Amino acid sequence: MLDITITGGTVVTPSGASVMDVHIADGVVSAVTLPGTEGFEASRTIDATGKIVIPGGIEPHAHIGGPRQPERSGAEPVSKAAIFGGTTTVLDFATQVQGHDLLHAVDEAEERWKGHGYTDYAYHPIFGHRANETAIGQIPELVQSGIPSFKIFTTSIRPPSPQMEDRQTDFGRLGAIMEQVSSNGGMLLVHSEDDEMVHYNYERAEAEGKYEWWRMNDVHSRESEDVSFRRVTRLAELKSCPVYFVHVSAIEGIREVARARAAGMPVYGETLHNYATFSAANYREENGMKYHTYPSLKDEADGQALWQALVDGTLSTVATDLVSTTWEEKIRFKTVADVTGGHNGIETRVGIAYTEGVANRGMTLQQFVNITSANAARIFGMYPRKGAIAPGSDADITIIDPLINRKLTMDDLHLEDYSIWEGFDVAGWPTTTLLRGKVAVDGGKLLGSAGDGQFLKRSISSEITSNPV
Repeated sequence: MLDITITGGTVVTPSGASVMDVHIADGVVSAVTLPGTEGFEASRTIDATGKIVIPGGIEPHAHIGGPRQPERSGAEPVSKAAIFGGTTTVLDFATQVQGHDLLHAVDEAEERWKGHGYTDYAYHPIFGHRANETAIGQIPELVQSGIPSFKIFTTSIRPPSPQMEDRQTDFGRLGAIMEQVSSNGGMLLVHSEDDEMVHYNYERAEAEGKYEWWRMNDVHSRESEDVSFRRVTRLAELKSCPVYFVHVSAIEGIREVARARAAGMPVYGETLHNYATFSAANYREENGMKYHTYPSLKDEADGQALWQALVDGTLSTVATDLVSTTWEEKIRFKTVADVTGGHNGIETRVGIAYTEGVANRGMTLQQFVNITSANAARIFGMYPRKGAIAPGSDADITIIDPLINRKLTMDDLHLEDYSIWEGFDVAGWPTTTLLRGKVAVDGGKLLGSAGDGQFLKRSISSEITSNPV
């Protein structure tokens, strides 16, 4: 006997979207059939009539607070918010700290996740400042152990301060990292801004007395994104290295991703749902620093271009760049040099993408699944175990009610004491989430447990690392 059958919903499979029944046994999808097909009996039936049934969301870019960041929420509260929002897998960062290597970073990440996650999870190790040869030499071992994706920063982001450790990787070391990533079948994530331009902009802003937080887009400028993206793609071309640009924020970044992909390069782009929805004009609001995530919001035209790039496939994923902070922490600093980046949007990602993409812009359900789940699974080596409703795939499933139309309130959300999405009009919202066949959230009730989540070993297909998919 099956464990669960989901009936009556519009099911989005790799083949398309249609009304189907989804049958689940032993944590995986056992069959997807025409409605009412005989021979399938289950212990429980979930009626999804009038609703949309999609693969569980995959958050490709989240920063979960670790032992050295006690003020930030950890795996348990963040993954709880994620599961409420229809996300069943979270890719966190394992950050190298001074005096330690990447293996230590991974051990530290596992310490904060094991036994504490409502979602499944995996890691992208981040190289520290001036990545040393020891850390670079650990890439093959990590890839073999199921951790094939790595992140670097081309800028230190902010002026030197005790608040943030410098993580900039120079282009000499970047070339060495690319060689190792390429030769071992990995994927390189890049926070791409031109370091010299960013810091000159800081110096000029201070000299001209233009240091208010709402001038952030003048410091973390579109020109910096343009120049840096071009440098990175050129080096990646020379090193035959696949690249995933995190949080693309400007039209210029979109254009370079499109150019590289058209040239046959394995280049992928991510944006954030706040980048695509808000603009630098929102910085001018009272406490407008609440909207900030590095590099910066740009203009309204950039936001529209980001949505179009998600619709037409130029950009592959929508992410969060989650950094969970309290309201007090978020608004504490008020200059371009010290504003706290990141926001706690992991719960809103899937619902906002549905509202803005499907309901407001006519994105197909297949495209919606691609940007919220399937593409991240493909790019980071989890597909089709994750990111698909198909026989043999993990039964990670989210059910969306398209008839939910209301303004979000803090009562709808489950992480921290503020949200930039409070008061936002949504059209459609997740109501039920399953993790590997277990109903984790149903009708606003949490049924899952901290510790349900499992670590995911990953292996990236050569199709992904050799050609743009």
